Amino acid sequence: MMGAAKLAATLALLAVLAVPEVSGAAATAGRPSARTGEVTQIDADSFQKMLEEVSALEGAVAAEDGGITRVEIATDGKVWFFTQPGHAAHPAVVSVQILREEGVPHIQTDGWRGGNRMAFDEWFTAFVRRNAHLARKWREE
Repeated sequence: MMGAAKLAATLALLAVLAVPEVSGAAATAGRPSARTGEVTQIDADSFQKMLEEVSALEGAVAAEDGGITRVEIATDGKVWFFTQPGHAAHPAVVSVQILREEGVPHIQTDGWRGGNRMAFDEWFTAFVRRNAHLARKWREE
């Protein structure tokens, strides 16, 4: 398991993922080092229930920034990103979790989409690409 300082730094890096920089690829894009999980449909009621449940988890720390509610769960190395009304992909959720396989860190990225598909795909792809970049940097260390 990675140390507390490295986990905190990693969670801080993941926090910048709320603003997409990349567009174009489908939601299933990714690299082996940044595992792309399922993208599931979600409706407004399920979105709200998920936001409430994740926010209520032990150790959850929530912050709002740029049309996104970010909920960090340091105990399991997971960060949840929930769109707010007005975000092009709303309602949408992305979860990012740091995992280790055979001693190598990987990042699992999952998504839930209920709003505009193209906006979600662009947002999700930004996560996948940045996570792949971060995982490559870890392997090089």
